[in-house]
Amino acid sequence: MATPGGGAARAVTVTVAESHLASIEDVASRLREGGMEVEQVLAAIGVITGTVPAAQLSALAELEGVASIEEGTEFRIPPPDAEVQ
Repeated sequence: MATPGGGAARAVTVTVAESHLASIEDVASRLREGGMEVEQVLAAIGVITGTVPAAQLSALAELEGVASIEEGTEFRIPPPDAEVQ
């Protein structure tokens, strides 16, 4: 999936810094302003999930309240009728 001006979008999981857990919605707002499409804000565990243009990853990692950003892993399996390799 591509995004305007930002390259392919990547699924990410953002871990919110412990010092910003009480203001996780503010962190989510900053991520949105930085170009992330926020899908879920999981306040109980301090995590925000969504998609972000690849070009924006490093900038979002520097935002106040962001402890880390991890890219999602994509798994693909062949269809049931495919030959075994």
